[in-house]
Amino acid sequence: MKDRWLALGIAIVVAFVLWRASYVSPAYETIDYETVPVLPVERYNPPIIEIWEAMEEQIPFDNRTARGARLDMSFDANGSFTVIRFHFFADMEGEPWVHSAFVLRNGSAYLSSQRLDYRPPHPHPLGVLAAVDSIPFSEISYGERGMNLKVFYHEENRTYDDTYKNIYAIENGTLRPLKEISFATTEAWHTIEIYPFPEPAEIDPNNNRTSRRIDENPEALVVFPPREIGLAERVVYT
Repeated sequence: MKDRWLALGIAIVVAFVLWRASYVSPAYETIDYETVPVLPVERYNPPIIEIWEAMEEQIPFDNRTARGARLDMSFDANGSFTVIRFHFFADMEGEPWVHSAFVLRNGSAYLSSQRLDYRPPHPHPLGVLAAVDSIPFSEISYGERGMNLKVFYHEENRTYDDTYKNIYAIENGTLRPLKEISFATTEAWHTIEIYPFPEPAEIDPNNNRTSRRIDENPEALVVFPPREIGLAERVVYT
């Protein structure tokens, strides 16, 4: 009898261990989607809206709940993107998820979704994506080492003035120079920040690495989408 109960106990323990090894907590559940068709990779024309459309086609998210675009792109010195990382938040079947795209320089795109337990109170991502898509990339200097483009969201009051060397509004596919723009709003707002890859960090005699903030780099651009121009408390054009 003891041997039978011992064998049963061992079987239960083994079954539990195997279940734990295969179980993924719903809070960390991840879905990887099939690779989407290769996206266009024309020079100076990163496939921003095409990424969104591919995600709409592959991922069954609720578009009405989409929030909070995060975008990070790298370009080489010739104006061709080398990698695009994008994610946003949107519900699936009433549950919050974050949806991600990773796009290589040959246009291959990899999509995934991960379950979350919160919903950020940010605007729909398509507005800022459309703003990025309308930037005249062919008119931007890519620097000797290439450049980065990142979309940031902000929730604090802030003023951009002549401390920043290059601030612009994106209007109808053109960059319109700004002298000043300030925000005093309870809504989250975006900036599109473009800056060349830095030179290798220099080390001074005291072994301190030197680096510059974006507002200290005369080649860096800060671009404001149309929605943000409408949200701003004060906008002064040059």
